Amino acid sequence: MKKPNTNLVRRYLAVAKVVADVDPAALPIEFAAALLAIAVPYLNIAFLGGLLIALADHWATPALLSLLGGFLTARFVLTAGAAWGKKLAADHTELVNERLDAKTTSKLLTISYPDFQSASMREAYEGVRRGTAMNGGMTSLLENGFHDLFSVVIAAGFAVGVFVTLVRGHVRATALAAGLFNGPGYPLLMVGLLVVPLVIGAWAVRHANVRQAAMIQQIIRGNRAFTYFSSFVEDFLHGPLIRLYRADELILAIQRDATKASNDNYWYGQLGYLHYTLIPNIAVNLLVGVLYLLIGLQALGGGIAIGTVLVAVGYLQQFMTTVNAFISDVGWYNNMVDYLQYYSTFFALPDATQSGHLPVEKRTDNEFAIRFEDVSFKYPDSDTWALRHVTLTLHVGERLAVVGPNGSGKTTLIMLLCRLYRPTEGVITLNDINIDKYNEAEYQSLLGVVFQDFRLFAYSIAENVAASADYDEARVWEALAVADVKDRVAAMPRGLETPITQALDATGIDISGGEAQKIAIARAWYKDAPIVILDEPTAALDPLSEYAIYQRFDALIGAKTAVYISHRMSSTRFAQRIVVFDHGQLVQDGTHDTLMAAPGLYRDLFNAQAQYYTEDQVATERATASAAADTIAE
Repeated sequence: MKKPNTNLVRRYLAVAKVVADVDPAALPIEFAAALLAIAVPYLNIAFLGGLLIALADHWATPALLSLLGGFLTARFVLTAGAAWGKKLAADHTELVNERLDAKTTSKLLTISYPDFQSASMREAYEGVRRGTAMNGGMTSLLENGFHDLFSVVIAAGFAVGVFVTLVRGHVRATALAAGLFNGPGYPLLMVGLLVVPLVIGAWAVRHANVRQAAMIQQIIRGNRAFTYFSSFVEDFLHGPLIRLYRADELILAIQRDATKASNDNYWYGQLGYLHYTLIPNIAVNLLVGVLYLLIGLQALGGGIAIGTVLVAVGYLQQFMTTVNAFISDVGWYNNMVDYLQYYSTFFALPDATQSGHLPVEKRTDNEFAIRFEDVSFKYPDSDTWALRHVTLTLHVGERLAVVGPNGSGKTTLIMLLCRLYRPTEGVITLNDINIDKYNEAEYQSLLGVVFQDFRLFAYSIAENVAASADYDEARVWEALAVADVKDRVAAMPRGLETPITQALDATGIDISGGEAQKIAIARAWYKDAPIVILDEPTAALDPLSEYAIYQRFDALIGAKTAVYISHRMSSTRFAQRIVVFDHGQLVQDGTHDTLMAAPGLYRDLFNAQAQYYTEDQVATERATASAAADTIAE
């Protein structure tokens, strides 16, 4: 994931582009809402100024009443419009959030797996999640940040109009300070008076942001601690731990300390921020007094009407107040823009590339041979080799057991085989052709895989096994029988239609970890792919149950190629070939007998677990598995 923009303006523009992409009308409507909201106080000032001018010119009563009627009508229209604009802006803010969520979900389904797993992307996502919880995220930025920014732009437009009016109003030559008002010094002085609060505000923000940034980081840490605390105590599975070890005092003491630290940090940061942001406020009030003096003298000299004084000072004060209000909160807005850069960089990620277009050969004999040729691999954002110089051929119809300690590279091997990642060095071939040259969907259709960190959907049992809403009911039952979970499903209230968990359906049921693993294995068998891979899918089962499933599964896949991965040895006793990995390297290759005959890691691992795999136990499990296979075949 690329680094976000460091330029502040570009960061704002990047977030604005994200908003415009999901809802082109959102920002224009927010601008219109800001214009309607700010128009009412400007109208009030204009009316008072106009009323003074009318009274000074001795307008007749009907004319004054007409002026009042026009003002009240305009004020009613603008007030109603402001309410309507606020509602419309809120609706589009909600629409932006909905479309943003939909676009994010869609993008997650299409980006490449390495980008999906990227540590930097996940870190940025966590930043969005925590930031949104802290100050509202995109909703707050639209309703407050962009609204205030648009208000500044609108107020600046009125200020420019007033400035032009003032510098064009020449006073009588005999008037006090006529030389100043009629010369070039007056426009420069007015510009200076308007720029001073901006300069002071920028200085204040720069210093206040340092204090606020430190406060925000502490708040994020405090939020993380509170999130952990609340999720931990709300998880019923933690109940026994808390009660048996009387851990409630520990948890509450740590959370009290974290809460106190967060509160202290918040007030320290807010007071520091207020210390700096008060200075622009004081400057604005002083400058308003100077403006009244200057513009009043200009009116006394005949340069402008007396009512114009009220309008001019009011508009310029409104401009400075609006700018100061934006400056006071710009630190929060900048923080929002920083973490919302996630969306800009995330949506810019390329979709998963189809590097190949070759169709996979259609074969009925399952003659698909795969070879790793001097393959090495590093995970993104890592400098450590997960695999190094691996050369391995997976022969057609072979039963290959891949064993080794945790972290030895077994799962990485399968990730590369499945084209979820690409080798950093070397190539992987299918029937002597680089797998990257094949159409990805067609290539992956050759693989039926169960990973150690498998997942199930909160859908029905049948939909989980078939991974589809359309399924062959008879084959689903057969797959469940292979995975030794058929009887359990048959006893469920709705059989194959029983949802897993209550996440989507109140009639769903919770299943054990072992039952979930068996359903995942049934899903791999149901796919009927020519190459089947079980990547430690039975970790929640005892060794003998694991061995029984491997045997039953193996008996029914026929001539398919099978890869069984485990740090336990239950898969090796019936494998035709065993390869052993250690620290990312292939260190041994052979049969069970040849590997047991020589000193090495395999023999050490097997002997450490030999108590589970005695000849009597193995013979019993094989007989049981064979009988089950015969029953299923019938």
